[in-house]
Amino acid sequence: MNNVPTQRAGLAVRASDSEREQTVALLQRSFADGRLTQAELEERVGAAYAARTRAQLRDLTADLPDAEQRPSRSGMVLDLRLLIILLCVCPLAGLAYWLLSLRETALLRAWLRNARPWLRLLAGAILAGAGWIIVRRSRRRH
Repeated sequence: MNNVPTQRAGLAVRASDSEREQTVALLQRSFADGRLTQAELEERVGAAYAARTRAQLRDLTADLPDAEQRPSRSGMVLDLRLLIILLCVCPLAGLAYWLLSLRETALLRAWLRNARPWLRLLAGAILAGAGWIIVRRSRRRH
């Protein structure tokens, strides 16, 4: 019995919505890791949602490592208990700890690398304003 037609038929199997979503999730992780640019991500996500077969989905991620192949992420891991304690005892220290833990995430790095300058300024102004409000409120209590 010849397996070639069976293998070709397997490649022509129609893709499901969940398979498309899994492909999009892998593309987004690859973007967050810096493997894809914003334009590449948008192009591939559009193609993933338009893909009809599993082979078309595989082609979109052929040059990217699978989730199993990704190296473990080293760096700071957010300890939720410590964050809560810091926020209760010293809100500024809690805010600083939270911001430092965010700095280590791939999504924030990707956003900072690809965001427009005015968005970065707006985010910085919001954080500075929040810090200023926290300091003023803590001074009023004492």
